[in-house]
Amino acid sequence: MIDRGRLLSLGYYKKAPSFTGSDGNKCYKIEKFKEEGEDAVDMFKASIWKGPFSSDKTPDEEKQVRLAPFTEEGLVELVDWMNSLEI
Repeated sequence: MIDRGRLLSLGYYKKAPSFTGSDGNKCYKIEKFKEEGEDAVDMFKASIWKGPFSSDKTPDEEKQVRLAPFTEEGLVELVDWMNSLEI
């Protein structure tokens, strides 16, 4: 089970490009994301895929992706989503 406590603070995501981890056969990557455009707001983007390979070595079509608000609640939403998936 992916635990919110393992995903670091919001401050980390403001400065670092991404955070990667795994839980058994689930591999995931969480990053700050901003769509293009004047009204774009910061979001979290989570990608999850079946291991054992890294994100760079896994084709995009084998990943599931979800966006959430760049808030503590958004991060918790992504954790719940990732835990609900059968990979």
